[in-house]
Amino acid sequence: MKIRHELKKRGERQVDRWISPMDNQKGVVLLGLLIFIFFIGLIVLSLLKLLTAEATLQVIDINKKRAFYAAQSGVEYAMRSINEYALQNSTLYGVNHYSENLDTGPGTHCIVSIRITGAKSFTITSVGYSQNYAQKIEKKVNYIDVAKYAVYATGNVKYIRTIPYGRIYAHAKYMPLFDQDYLIQLAKPKHYYPQDLYINSIFSFSKNLVYVGRDLTFGIFNWINTGNFVVGRNVKIRSSFGIFGATYGTIYQFNPGSTFLCQWQFLWRALQGGIITNGNVYGTSIPWRFFRFTVFYNRHRITRLLRYSVNGGPLIYTTGEWRLH
Repeated sequence: MKIRHELKKRGERQVDRWISPMDNQKGVVLLGLLIFIFFIGLIVLSLLKLLTAEATLQVIDINKKRAFYAAQSGVEYAMRSINEYALQNSTLYGVNHYSENLDTGPGTHCIVSIRITGAKSFTITSVGYSQNYAQKIEKKVNYIDVAKYAVYATGNVKYIRTIPYGRIYAHAKYMPLFDQDYLIQLAKPKHYYPQDLYINSIFSFSKNLVYVGRDLTFGIFNWINTGNFVVGRNVKIRSSFGIFGATYGTIYQFNPGSTFLCQWQFLWRALQGGIITNGNVYGTSIPWRFFRFTVFYNRHRITRLLRYSVNGGPLIYTTGEWRLH
């Protein structure tokens, strides 16, 4: 009996020696697992914070860009509106301190204001908004009002009279721009001439626009013309057989090096409207004789043509200075 009891005790001690190390290993593994989970949690949390910050920055960047585009749209709208205003008005003082709130798209708008800063300049301030973000653009613009002049040319202007006196702009650096295809469509089908055009009938009437691809000549029997003439090259006005010859409208020559020439005559030829030439203008072929071509300035007739320009009016924007706030 004693032997059995002793063997039983030895067996229990042996079992205890086997079980205790295993329990210790389990505790170490559990502790290591907890530490691993903790560090993984820290990494995941850091990544979430990083992703959240990046998403927030992207939202801010998107809204800033949307606000900038809204402000830019306001500037473009104001420049177009000013040119349209100039179609009916000889000065821009009526738009001084004008402001307007514009809807520029889903979730964006802008507040645009205009301030006249000089006889040939103005400043547009446009603030674009997208959610809680704003972008401000200031643009100072210098311009030339082509419709202020009876004769506007990039070259010489000689031997010509204007009434009122002196409404001449020679050696201009800028010309109003037109979409030629659009002008052709306006002239078609009855008044589109891709080559030369010689007008020798007594009367020539056009309600809107005559497009001549090359040279335009007014013959000796031509007395009265109405309409705007867009000419690719030269314009020549021959001496009138009658007591006078008159054209009511605007003559626009778009190709560089073009020439406008009126032959000398004893009786007068005249234009009521304006001349816009990408070249030289000569009011007579014999400068030392008295009679010369006369242009009776008419702003309304000039702007009737310039409304088709790319800018939408008589103003040419020469220089502009941007400031982003």
